[in-house]
Amino acid sequence: MSSFHIVWDWNGTLLDDLPIVIKAANAALEPHGVDPIDEELYRDHFTRPVRAFYDSLFGRPVDDREWNSLNDSFHDEYFARVDSANLTSDSLDALDATSALGWGQSLLSMSPQNWLDHVVASKGVASRFSLVGGLQGPTGGHKAEHLEAHLQRMDVDPRRTVVVGDTPDDAVAARHVGAHPVLYDGGSHHLPTLKGMGAPVAHSLVEAVEIARAI
Repeated sequence: MSSFHIVWDWNGTLLDDLPIVIKAANAALEPHGVDPIDEELYRDHFTRPVRAFYDSLFGRPVDDREWNSLNDSFHDEYFARVDSANLTSDSLDALDATSALGWGQSLLSMSPQNWLDHVVASKGVASRFSLVGGLQGPTGGHKAEHLEAHLQRMDVDPRRTVVVGDTPDDAVAARHVGAHPVLYDGGSHHLPTLKGMGAPVAHSLVEAVEIARAI
């Protein structure tokens, strides 16, 4: 029987970048007259698709011009700061624990591929993954279809795959392909929101690996 495989999320999971996300979001929001947000407000409002996040902050649907401005500004501000973000404190321990089990591991992010390749390499972990998967097209969508293509590209059995991420969208994507979700309470959502998904919730990445091992 083949071993299990973990698909790791990047932003807010292996990479502790929420403070930078908040700064970038506020820089994007400021020209539109929207009050600044903090981490609590971010967790109150964040959802996918990301355009719905801005709808929630604006209190109305954003139009196409506003969405394009917000999306472009956010990414410009985020990419200008992201090199200062650190890996989550136990990321390396969790990756080591996965390797010690003899499991495969890959990374799937909703960030653009060219940026993802750069920042993952800069953190010294690119060699840990059989595949580093990012977006080739527009940002802001759902993860499910990308996860499906990611697993097909590696010829990995979804039924023996665990998806570890910090958003409900990670759980939805895992279930879409028939994989097992484990949610990490350290990123973009409040704990009750994660628990409401009915998936196991880990309070550290090492705990996420322990939960995965018990599946």
